[in-house]
Amino acid sequence: MEPVPQHSPQNRSELGTLNLRVQPEDAIVTIDGERWDSPQGGSRLVVQLAPGAHRVEVRKDGFRPYTSTVQILPGQQQTINVTLPPGN
Repeated sequence: MEPVPQHSPQNRSELGTLNLRVQPEDAIVTIDGERWDSPQGGSRLVVQLAPGAHRVEVRKDGFRPYTSTVQILPGQQQTINVTLPPGN
């Protein structure tokens, strides 16, 4: 079975949900190299992703970056809280 691209239409129950809260609110969030912005421009971002490993990066000038790989399971939610520490 071949992997399903993130943007292909598929049954929502096959997707997993990543709840991401970031500080500072205007930090840049990328998932698998694609930039994601909060619809309200706030600190909370909810993204539905295909099951499997996804690379999450949070960056902002003047702060140390955050990078992690998360495992998304079908029909499950995962929450990550990220606070970037000051520094480069």
